[in-house]
Amino acid sequence: MDNTFMTTRRSFLGTSLAVGTGLLIPGGGFMRPLPLEASPLPTGQRALRLAHITDIHVQPERGAVAGMTSALRHVQQLDDPPQLIINGGDAVMDTLAADVARAELQWKLWHDVLRDECSLPLEHCIGNHDVWGWDKQHSGTTGKEAAWGKQRALDALGLSASYRSFDQAGWHFVVLDSIFPDAEDTYIGRLDDEQFAWLADDLAACDPKTPVVIISHIPILSVAYIEFFKESAAKPSRLRIIKHTDAKRMVDLFKRHPNVKLCISGHLHLLERLEYSGVTYICSGAVCGNWWKGDHATTDEGYSIIDLYENGSFAQQYVSYGWKPRS
Repeated sequence: MDNTFMTTRRSFLGTSLAVGTGLLIPGGGFMRPLPLEASPLPTGQRALRLAHITDIHVQPERGAVAGMTSALRHVQQLDDPPQLIINGGDAVMDTLAADVARAELQWKLWHDVLRDECSLPLEHCIGNHDVWGWDKQHSGTTGKEAAWGKQRALDALGLSASYRSFDQAGWHFVVLDSIFPDAEDTYIGRLDDEQFAWLADDLAACDPKTPVVIISHIPILSVAYIEFFKESAAKPSRLRIIKHTDAKRMVDLFKRHPNVKLCISGHLHLLERLEYSGVTYICSGAVCGNWWKGDHATTDEGYSIIDLYENGSFAQQYVSYGWKPRS
């Protein structure tokens, strides 16, 4: 494969090799501006700065606790720190296939680090690895346990429901639950009919002059999933665990609400930004990179800083916090 193709491909995915030198920031690491401004150029007053940290996958192994600690410190020590952190899901390494003791250990590590290292407000989105026991064979669960499924994650994250919306700084935030059980692949990326109806009602009730951010763990739209799909080409159904299978009806819904400006996600551990039908879709890499084994497909361990402006525009940069993998 020639070098020209590889450079183009990596630029298309928006990974770190495509963005040049970047800006050195205090405490080590780089803030890397993406090469494409998909939104209108930000003008006027900034309303809110947020950090989108996703796919932390904390565990006792591979220095993950130290890595999560380092990332949180990095966020809060920026010269211009955010006012809000959004946890994009997969807070813990995996509880889908974990027994109760392993699940409890991972969530304890999560809470311990947050207690000691995070002073900023947090909003949470559930990821597939946060769900407990759906892999009954490996978790040893029956499905009748009190905290089985999403309940353990809801309890751990202090949530009363797996999806919701809220308003802050003149923007409307919608947090979706895109994880649903599937007989073949444990889970599938989609919304059920009840949640989709709720989403339609929520957007209809929102003032059309209020800009909207949609938060999901699994990307609604993506091209970067190709990095994953190439590894499982023999099983086309794997696509349904990598991106939303109901993307068309969601895109059609967004078309009726042009105040939907931005959709942010995680799950792929890849840095991606694309614009489709007036909406920008950003996948914010992963704090853990390649599950604490190094960078993932040239996407460094990192997080997104997103500035939201009063006029509905926004700016995003991906921040590598300088993590070095441990054995």
